[in-house]
Amino acid sequence: MTNNIKGRSVINLYKEMQNAFNEKSDKYVWITAKCNRQSELASITRKGKKIEGMALGSFKKYCNEYIDGGFKAVDNLRKSILKELTSTDVGESNSGKPVNKLEEALSEIELLRRNQAILVKAYNELNTIALDLIANSKGNTLEYQKHQDLFSSYFGLQLAVDNEKS
Repeated sequence: MTNNIKGRSVINLYKEMQNAFNEKSDKYVWITAKCNRQSELASITRKGKKIEGMALGSFKKYCNEYIDGGFKAVDNLRKSILKELTSTDVGESNSGKPVNKLEEALSEIELLRRNQAILVKAYNELNTIALDLIANSKGNTLEYQKHQDLFSSYFGLQLAVDNEKS
């Protein structure tokens, strides 16, 4: 084994890539998700496995120095993993769709947050109109308070009220 951290890193990554190819299990998604491009593979960092991310040029250099068959062997294994393990996901991953369940969930959460922000903005614009109408009418303030409480319970937000105008 080598004393060089980057050299040890490429050796460890190569061993993990071999395991991912041989075992074909979901526990190696962290590798299979990065096999689309050489630079993505080179950037993998896994502290627990002593794998450090690096620039593609450095990655090629250390692979040629520490891996039997050099960078060509690593790149061929990358292509094999991509072909074998992600054959159904290759077209999808290039179109920007999530590769694993975590990315899919994060994407869904982001979409929900955007939709919530759109709803809150639209509601606030409508609310501004309603505030002007209520200011001119004394009978609807109780209904408006009920409506405001319902809004707060739906969105977890409190409406801002300008107390200086009252």
